Amino acid sequence: MTWSVAIAIAAAAAVAFGAGLALGTARQRSRLRRITEGARQFARGNLAHRIILPGDDEAAEAAETLNTLADAIQHERETATARDAAQRQLLADISHDLRTPITSIAGYTDALQRGLGDEPERYLAVIAAKTEALAQLTDDLFYAARIDADDLELTPAPIDLAEAVRRSVLGFEPQLAGADVRVDVGIPDGRCMVEADQSALSRILSNLVSNSIHHGAGMTTFAVVMERRGPDYLVSVSNDGARLPEDAERLFQRGVTGPAGGTGLGLAIARELAERMDGSITAGNGAAGVVTFTLSMPAADFSET
Repeated sequence: MTWSVAIAIAAAAAVAFGAGLALGTARQRSRLRRITEGARQFARGNLAHRIILPGDDEAAEAAETLNTLADAIQHERETATARDAAQRQLLADISHDLRTPITSIAGYTDALQRGLGDEPERYLAVIAAKTEALAQLTDDLFYAARIDADDLELTPAPIDLAEAVRRSVLGFEPQLAGADVRVDVGIPDGRCMVEADQSALSRILSNLVSNSIHHGAGMTTFAVVMERRGPDYLVSVSNDGARLPEDAERLFQRGVTGPAGGTGLGLAIARELAERMDGSITAGNGAAGVVTFTLSMPAADFSET
């Protein structure tokens, strides 16, 4: 129920209670009058008003019901205000994250066109990296919009999770090489089958790897390890360059960013997609300053045909 509908109900209640003033004793009429005035205050939008009516009769029950209605309306208003503020901040962050790589691409492209600089290969590498960042943000926005519109249809199919993890790590090889860190990869050689949407799974893995790189400033080791544990496959993405806050769960809320900034979409989208495929994503601080994000996906047994 929206607050506008609830206020309309309160207004109707005021009319109904007003009609009841002609009935009953003087005390009853006095109590009904207080309820009517309170309902009118709510209908005018004065949600701070409360009807104080002691007793345990029907009038007291009606007053308590209207007070509860006012509480619900007020809470909904506050929630909507906070949501609108978070959305405005998210749009501002997205605009910033779009503008930064676009500016870099434009600058390096102009330099190449004018024949400036003696390291065209480096310029092209920067352009490629910034283009990839734009593509990643665009994909996150696509998934966020489809999820919000309840218009995202996933198509589960047999997928070799080990191979998907390998491809994801290889896709970030240039960034990892440029970061000058030790990369430890532990992925089983055999097939590790899951049932998942290929595009969504790629987005999850890409978001986890890119998040670990982006927020791992100063890391010396980056690791991706996959293992079978019980009925699930676990994919752990770790780095030793960042620490998670005590309320790490907040990082999976849209618009909540880490110290390195960003839009706050990547982890939220990754978790939402994982949960839609019966998976999960957790985060935790480990020993020796290691931060680990873990994707869990149910193993599937697909017989060879």
